[in-house]
Amino acid sequence: MATRRAGNDRESVLIDATLTCIAREGISAATVRNIADYAGVTNGLIRFYFKSKDGILQAAYRRFLERLFEAAHGTIGDGDTTACERLERYLLANLSPPIVTPDSLLLWANFLPLTHHDDAMADIRRHWYGRTTHAFRDLIHGALEEHGHTPGDTELRRLSVAVNGLIDGLWIEGSLSAESLDIRELQAIGLDAASRLLDISFSRSPAT
Repeated sequence: MATRRAGNDRESVLIDATLTCIAREGISAATVRNIADYAGVTNGLIRFYFKSKDGILQAAYRRFLERLFEAAHGTIGDGDTTACERLERYLLANLSPPIVTPDSLLLWANFLPLTHHDDAMADIRRHWYGRTTHAFRDLIHGALEEHGHTPGDTELRRLSVAVNGLIDGLWIEGSLSAESLDIRELQAIGLDAASRLLDISFSRSPAT
């Protein structure tokens, strides 16, 4: 048990070093040697755990997207809140740090080209995009039902994609304008736009 835990800890250190390397120097600099330097280990240790550079890049991309998803999904709460409140929490979390940060945008932009010619990276992107869209789908469905409307499958799919696209656009804008755009203003814009798109009202405004 202790050996397995130590192995997992070493993998996490190597993955975090890879993400740091990419955020600081770009994905072209994420060589095995450079990652080893960031982690303070030998090249051989990286190859022991990940076999290849592709392996550690895939693990780093998976960890990056997982962290973004969990940062938002962990705020939803349980059945003690209304469906609208859970959707509102999810929207606000997706428009807050640690999701809306320059580093998150840099990592996303560096990984994205790999998803167009690497099947494994494309599968990772599809998996986490699917989980995010599915989360929006469930939350939107519940919020609309609370407002007396039960959407069909086609309408629900379109609304989920639309809201996800809205949040993605604001995420990019907020990450690029971190020094000039207050996070509360970004959240207020997002809630207002989502409210108009879904024709529902939320309980509070983050700008107040």
